[in-house]
Amino acid sequence: MSTRTVQKHATHQKIFSTALHLFRTQGFEQTSVDQIVRAAGVSKGSFFVHFPTKKAIFTTYVDHLTDTFLPSLPKWLALPPIDGLHQATKALTQVAEQDYALLPYIIEAELLAEPWDDGRLSSLHHIFDPLITHAQSAGVVRSDLSAAQLADHWLSTFFISLIWAFRHGEPLTSGCAVPLQLAWEGMRNPS
Repeated sequence: MSTRTVQKHATHQKIFSTALHLFRTQGFEQTSVDQIVRAAGVSKGSFFVHFPTKKAIFTTYVDHLTDTFLPSLPKWLALPPIDGLHQATKALTQVAEQDYALLPYIIEAELLAEPWDDGRLSSLHHIFDPLITHAQSAGVVRSDLSAAQLADHWLSTFFISLIWAFRHGEPLTSGCAVPLQLAWEGMRNPS
């Protein structure tokens, strides 16, 4: 990797981690781009090279979650398919609970990422597609839809459930339980 590439990655990470720290400590709305660049020690131009908007930081957040969860994927794939899917979802829920105040922005980045119609799969598909494929190969999940379509269904249900729980002040785990059970029933192989 070239020195320039290493520096670019380091700057990206520095902006990301600084912004996330400021969002967590003072809130998203209360944190300005000027505060982020000052705290990160970078120029405003550098910020916009790496992130077109302040909200774009949350797309990197979701990518970071995926990188964090990937080492657990083999463990989840070794479980019975429904257990692996639930363990991955539980891990995602626990992270959401840790960043509860940032939840609306994380969900917005995941569900409405710009450009939303580019056909790009969420980075979380790197976790959930293999789990769904595993469930399909075990015959417990329907095979008339692709793993990507079923993962979209599962993740969309999950994120919409998080929104509902957040808006109603419900614990995230219990707010997601019934919708995810219904999603599972829709994905289950009827035979």
